[in-house]
Amino acid sequence: MSPSVYDSVRNDRHSRHRKQPPRRWKLPLLLAAGAVCLCLIVAPTLGKSPAPGTPAGQAAPPPATPDFVPTPEPTPTPAPTPTPEPTPTPVPAFDFSQSAPERETVEMDYFADALFIGDSRTDGLRLYSGVKGADFYCYKGLTIFEMNSRKVAEIDGTKYSVLDALGRGRQYAKIYISLGINELGYFDDQVFADTFAAFLTQVKALQPDAVIYLENLAPVNPGKCKANRQPYYVNNDRVADYNAIFPRLAEEQQVVLLDVAAALSDADGVLPAEATVDGVHFTKDWYKTWLAYLMDHTVDAEEYAAGQTGAAEGESGS
Repeated sequence: MSPSVYDSVRNDRHSRHRKQPPRRWKLPLLLAAGAVCLCLIVAPTLGKSPAPGTPAGQAAPPPATPDFVPTPEPTPTPAPTPTPEPTPTPVPAFDFSQSAPERETVEMDYFADALFIGDSRTDGLRLYSGVKGADFYCYKGLTIFEMNSRKVAEIDGTKYSVLDALGRGRQYAKIYISLGINELGYFDDQVFADTFAAFLTQVKALQPDAVIYLENLAPVNPGKCKANRQPYYVNNDRVADYNAIFPRLAEEQQVVLLDVAAALSDADGVLPAEATVDGVHFTKDWYKTWLAYLMDHTVDAEEYAAGQTGAAEGESGS
């Protein structure tokens, strides 16, 4: 293209641009955008009443933010109070100054762990009363002075004295002692009492878990004693002398006194004639009466032991 033609075309384009009218659409568009923004700002407040106390025309203050209320800590549940253990009722201590009281009758198996120590009267109890299960260290004519010498107890085929057998043989829960009828002619009552006390001490040492029963003497029948030529010293005055010793022995040695005399005598304190064959020993029915008395005059082992403890405390505190 020649320079003249090029210049002509360029001049023509410039002239067309200068002749176009100015663009006026930008201002209305800006005004419209401003109006929309104003509406968006004002619209939320339209139709709302000013808050009480707010002057007319003044915008209500923004609602107050409530104070922060902390969540209370949960109250801990208290631990349950443990139920106290019931206080055990103390076992009453047996009063050894009294004879054994009447109690509910025991069964025959009560004697399965019992031992009877005595003379020919005790041997009659073994033979005729119907007692079952008990052991017997007894012999005709046996006295309190022979407990460590006369061999009357058999263990595994060998004979021993009463004290030897108590140390070698089984341990018993109850031990019944009935001695004295053959000692009535021994007129030193103090020696009799001292010897008996020493024997009781040894029995308790050798058989520490046993309830020891000390039986007093049943009376005799004077008429039948005379008819059967019993020795002169076998009489109820001498029986009474020994029966005055037994309660003291029972209390001092802490053993249970059994008042057999009251159970086997009549209203006059005498052995009934119909109850004896020779004035001293009993009929079969009277041996059964003796056993019946033993079966309803018992002392519980715990009660007996509590009495022993009380006695020991009393001695230590004196």
